[in-house]
Amino acid sequence: MNRTVHKTFNKEVSRYKNSLLFYAKQCDWETFKSKAGSLFDYIESVEIREIERKFFKIFKIILSVLFFAVFFIISVNPDANPELSRVKEIMIIAALAGCCYELYLFISFRFFMKHKKHFYTKRRERFIINIQGDFRDIIVPSVIEQAHTSPQATAEPEQVLQNAF
Repeated sequence: MNRTVHKTFNKEVSRYKNSLLFYAKQCDWETFKSKAGSLFDYIESVEIREIERKFFKIFKIILSVLFFAVFFIISVNPDANPELSRVKEIMIIAALAGCCYELYLFISFRFFMKHKKHFYTKRRERFIINIQGDFRDIIVPSVIEQAHTSPQATAEPEQVLQNAF
């Protein structure tokens, strides 16, 4: 991830965090869930984009090495030097192994992305529940402290919690 994308990502996540904190303090949990879902969607899109960028960067390097190996195999004339025929056979085996590895990498990447997209909604729901629990852990103690320091400190903590949610 380059610096500008990294800075933009950090700004967006900070904006979402501040928004979530505001809605948690307001105890508007439906809007909080909506914003948390948007945060998950944003993070997921950036993550997928970075994974694909890194994969295809490696994929292009391996593909270019294989291209040069094939070019070398084609350009070798075994009649000129008998030893080159043996090198040619080794290069053919290495190129075949490289092609098989490249195919394996590509197929496993496709399965990984398919699996990631298949469980997208489940991970999104789990993310929302977890982040809501985290923000409730942050907000609820501060609500109780405010209740004890306010003139209405006669209210029971359970009543304050009920009013908070």
